[in-house]
Amino acid sequence: MFKPRLQRQSKAQARTQLLLFSTIFLLFSIFIGAFITVHPLYLKQFLGKAELVGLIAALASFAGLAFSLPVGVLSDKIGRKRLLIASFLLISVVLFAFFRNTSLYALIGLQIAFGIAVAPAWVISEAVIKDISPIGRRGEFRSFYGTFANAGIFIGPLIGGFLAERFEIRTPYIFSALLLLASLLLVLKLKDNNRDSGRNSTRNGIGKDDLVALLREFNQHRELKVLALCTVSLFFWYSAKWVFGPLFLRNLGYNPFAIGLWLGISAAPFLLFQIPLGKLGDRIGKTKMIYLGFLISTLVIIPLGFLKSLSCLLATIFIISLGTTFAEPLIEARVTDIVPREKYGAYSGIFEFAKTLGFLLGPVSSSIFVYLFGISFSFIPTVIIFILTLILFLYTQRCLCRLPL
Repeated sequence: MFKPRLQRQSKAQARTQLLLFSTIFLLFSIFIGAFITVHPLYLKQFLGKAELVGLIAALASFAGLAFSLPVGVLSDKIGRKRLLIASFLLISVVLFAFFRNTSLYALIGLQIAFGIAVAPAWVISEAVIKDISPIGRRGEFRSFYGTFANAGIFIGPLIGGFLAERFEIRTPYIFSALLLLASLLLVLKLKDNNRDSGRNSTRNGIGKDDLVALLREFNQHRELKVLALCTVSLFFWYSAKWVFGPLFLRNLGYNPFAIGLWLGISAAPFLLFQIPLGKLGDRIGKTKMIYLGFLISTLVIIPLGFLKSLSCLLATIFIISLGTTFAEPLIEARVTDIVPREKYGAYSGIFEFAKTLGFLLGPVSSSIFVYLFGISFSFIPTVIIFILTLILFLYTQRCLCRLPL
């Protein structure tokens, strides 16, 4: 009877930590949603041209690339909690600076600082969920966390659009900074599940050999490389949606609230279906669900840039996001199935690198198409990379039914 009691306590603690951590990233995602809804419009005030907005926005992703993998390895050594607190504090400072800034040159520095500040938060979020997810319920736990995070992405744009419309375009920056500072009270209650392993580490620093060995191990695993490619493609689309979606809708004459509504609707499928789809992925196979998600999104995203009616735009973004709901949480859950527990942080860093690479490539590629063909073509690069991902997915795996589940 003693062992079952310990198991019940362990399960209860895991659920408590999952709820606490998901709530923290609900607040974090509200900040992200409010920030990104107005940020392209904020950048355009300094730059004038839409294509330049994509290039400057990509600076944050470029900065994040350099920090994702080292932060993941470091979090395995010293624990997650301290790095998360430092990330939240630094982001708040950068947001206050955005609110006050009037210089184009300072804007470039702030974009880089924002990328550096945000990277640890996203890496640690995935590592913590891996830490606490029980075997057999990884899709469910990742989807539960993802539902909270996407609830923030749904709420944030509505708040950001309302504040920008009611007051002025810089107001969401102050709101977001204060929200992050308030959420630190919850972070302080978080249990650092990786702290003990970090203390027992022979050294807390990051050596070149650590990174080389990790990348060599990753390169030898075929399925992990396919999952990383899928991750790049998904976040390529997200960046194109968040950077050029507001500019595209603004070009059609829609106000900031309508833009926030469109971005909020894009998060709705994650709220409605992510948890049941996560459970389904645990039962029938995560890889099948990932493939189906990419197929749905690819077919529906093709006409997006050429629609004008708000009702059509809302319906289309909902279906595209439904496809990504099949794929995104189960990619991370499948990675948790594959990698060793003591390297959860390191592999979270690798996949955060893949996400950031997608965020970097998305605005740059879309900027080129906008410059050459106009704002309506801003989503065509996403169509291309989704099609290529599907082809390479099938080619490298041979047949969906042969994939390990």
